[in-house]
Amino acid sequence: MEARAAESVTVKVPFAFTAGNRLLPAGTYRIELLTKGQPGVDELEVIALRGVDVRSYTAIITRLGSSPAQGPVMNFVQQGDKSVLAEVLINGHSFALSTARTDYAAGSGRVRLGAISQPASSPSSATAGHD
Repeated sequence: MEARAAESVTVKVPFAFTAGNRLLPAGTYRIELLTKGQPGVDELEVIALRGVDVRSYTAIITRLGSSPAQGPVMNFVQQGDKSVLAEVLINGHSFALSTARTDYAAGSGRVRLGAISQPASSPSSATAGHD
C-alpha cells in the first residue's frame, strides 16, 4: 500500500452541514483518513470529521476514487435548506458519500455549492458560492 502525503487535513466550514447522518455546526474540522484505502484497489474508505473548535465528530464510509485535486476540498449539495457533504478531495483521492453523490448525479433538483477549501497552514477564511 502506498503512503499518503498526509493522513489528516484541516478545513474551515463557515456554515452548518450534514455529513452522513449527523448535523455538524460551522467550524474548523480535521478530516482523518482512517482505513488508508488505495484507488483502483479498494472500493471503500472510512473518513472521520473531528471538530477542532467545536464539539462534533462523525465517521463516514465513502466510495474511494482518484481525483486531480490535491485539496483539501469539500463539495456540498443543497437539499432544501440544508447543505449536505457530497465529496471530499484530498491528495489526489476522492471520497464520495454514497447517498448525497447518488442523489446529485441523479439530477434530483439539488443545487451544488462551491467547494470549501482551507489547508491547515493557510490563515485565510474559506468561501462558498453557487455553481
